[in-house]
Parts: sequence; structure tokens; C-alpha cells
Amino acid sequence: MNIIEINNLTFRYNDNFIYDDFSLNVKRGTWVTIAGPNGAGKTTLVKILSGLVKSYCDVKIFGKKLSRGNIYEIRKDVGFVFDNPDSFFACETVEDELAFSLENMAVAPSTIKRKIKEISSLLDLNDILKENPYDLSGGEKQKVALACALMLEPRILILDEALMMIDVAQRNKLLKILKEYNKRKRVTIVSFTHNLDEAIYSDRLVILNHGKIVVDGVFPQVFDEERVMRKIGLEVPFSVELSQKLRIYGIIDKIYLDIERLVDEIWK
Repeated sequence: MNIIEINNLTFRYNDNFIYDDFSLNVKRGTWVTIAGPNGAGKTTLVKILSGLVKSYCDVKIFGKKLSRGNIYEIRKDVGFVFDNPDSFFACETVEDELAFSLENMAVAPSTIKRKIKEISSLLDLNDILKENPYDLSGGEKQKVALACALMLEPRILILDEALMMIDVAQRNKLLKILKEYNKRKRVTIVSFTHNLDEAIYSDRLVILNHGKIVVDGVFPQVFDEERVMRKIGLEVPFSVELSQKLRIYGIIDKIYLDIERLVDEIWK
């Protein structure tokens, strides 16, 4: 079942077409990474899905056509995490920030307290709950913004370069947590990024260039299109690049997305 449907999208700024007859469907419960270089159209697509800009096309979320009349109803079940969390915060502590949206929805205090404990433990935020979110590092701010989205238990989670300020080790740990959350909760994740390292836990990778799909496939077969990725300026994950070279020499027989599993396979 498709939870997001984009059919024949046409969008332009002034006379510059960003999208022209573009279509894309996302199945419920999957994790789709949409990648591409600067100018590919990623941010525009996020704005269209969030209703921030109007498009002349058929966009359906949860089977409902996105419109001015139902945008707020649809947004209740969609969590957005953007690249700049500073414009998102409204409270003086991280704990209050996590509670903010649920308090506005008149959720019982006991439920809010339970959910703060659950999400804080999941994302390792317990040590900063009393901190002012504006005083945190960029990576910590992005983790708090992600936690705020998860507090609402969204059916769809949309990430717009939402992990780019988090260091590599923490980002990999966080991606594994999100993958488990995706499976356990059946939350549909759509991640927009220019960094293909963030795509290794996805079910599907869609690569855009100038508003067109140039690669669309499942892992790890999608990395057979490595030359296309490099041509438009995207760096292939190190684990994939190394796997491809080792496969040429017959040391391994498939591509590994997880560097730890690749090392284990080499030492067998």
C-alpha cells in the first residue's frame, strides 16, 4: 500500500522548472532515502510534502489529496525534522521542548512523562534534559529535534538533512536506532540527504538530479549504478566502494553496506 503518492508533479520557480511531470510512490512501513547533489530538487520536494509551497499536481498522503483544507489534519501524523533545528525550538529546556507539542494537544501529564523517558533513553538524551536547547552543539540540537518528532509517534517521519551535524560515530548509531524503530513501529521514513552514507539502512534509494530520478532501486543492487552517482557528484559509501574492489579480486561475493559486517566477512 502506498502511503505517499506523487503523480505528475510540475513545479517551477519563476521560469525555471524544478520538476516537470515527476512521479514517486512510497510504500507504507518502508525507509526510502532520496539523495542528490545541491540543486537536485530535494528541498523543494520536502516543502511540497509539508504544504509549505503550493504545487499543481496530485499529491496524496494516507490516501488523501494534499490540500489547504486538510493539510493540518495530515500533518498530525507526519513528523518533520529539518536541517536547522534553531528555528524549531520554543522552550527553555530540552525536557520542556519534548513535552511542548503533547501539552498543546492536552495529553495527560503522566503519558507525557512516560514518553519523555522512553524517547530520551532511546536517543541518549537523559544528560541534557535540563539544558537550554540553544546552548547545545549542532549535533545535540538535531537529536533533540528528532526526539520531538518521535514524541508524536508519527506514521511518517520525514528527515531533511536532519543528521548532517552529528558526528560519524553517533550518526551510525542513530541510523541503527532509526532502523529498529522503523521495523518495530512500522513508521514510514523518507530521508532527504546528499550523503549516501546515511542511506545504508534504507530499503530503497532514489537519486535525483535536476528534478529527475536517475537511480531508483533496493539495496545493495542499487549501487551497481555507482558511475551515475559519481557523475552527478555523489560519493559512494566507503563500505560499498571497498566491497566492489574486493569482489573484483574474488575475496567476497557481494556488496556489504555495514563496514563491521564487511570486516567480519574478510576475516572468515
